[in-house]
Amino acid sequence: MGLSQNIKRLRLERKLTQEQLAAALGVSAQAVSKWETSDTYPDGELLVPLAIKLGVSLDELFGNNMVYMADISAKIRSLLHETEEKERFVVVRDIGWQMERGLFDSRMPLEEGYDPAEVRNQQNSSYILDDYGFSCISNGKEPFFSVFPEPEEGFGQFLEKQEEMQKIFQALSSPDTMTALLYLHRKKENYVFESSVLARECQLSADRIATVMEDLMMLRVVWKQELVIDGRPRILYSSKPSHKWIALFLMAQEVLYTGGYSLQTHHRSKPLLNR
Repeated sequence: MGLSQNIKRLRLERKLTQEQLAAALGVSAQAVSKWETSDTYPDGELLVPLAIKLGVSLDELFGNNMVYMADISAKIRSLLHETEEKERFVVVRDIGWQMERGLFDSRMPLEEGYDPAEVRNQQNSSYILDDYGFSCISNGKEPFFSVFPEPEEGFGQFLEKQEEMQKIFQALSSPDTMTALLYLHRKKENYVFESSVLARECQLSADRIATVMEDLMMLRVVWKQELVIDGRPRILYSSKPSHKWIALFLMAQEVLYTGGYSLQTHHRSKPLLNR
């Protein structure tokens, strides 16, 4: 499709009359009419304003459908740079949703076009699972997007540390440890405390606090500091809350999720672990 056809198509899609488009660009309606019939073409200095008014890139305006990774990367960086700081993660999540749609589109064509409200209107989760990896996108109260391309050696590398993984989940299965971990994540980083203070704040018994502190150190949520203050040995702890625990808990919600999926495809033919 050529420039003339694209101008007319995009104008109609945006519900603009020739007069409205002309007024926005400072030309006559007759000039716009001639552009759409290939009698004449827009002057060079009007191409960028024309593309902006029609809400497309110059490539799309001219019908260039070639897509280059370098261009996409540069445009994403530019978009985020121009976005208010408080909105950047929302925009990144939106980009993630469009990538999810693109993965689906490669298997079963979806309707073209971009609707900025779509990602907020999707209330169900979505995933893609095939022989090359998987994605997971949550649209609940705390939405997230994650993608796991499968490495050549497979996903099973964590099995080399299976015993450590078991210790992590055993610690998290303790109500006392979980209570303390959540309490520390409500504090700022480098919060310094004694174990007796944590026991009091979390209502932990004296015979349990030692085990809880060992769990928290193993989970690397706290660091132990042995000091001498006024000639007295003191043991203090410094907290290190981590966003990784929040990510783990959010992902746990997906494991327990039983609702329908807005988009899903399962084309994996091999086991998730290869060893």
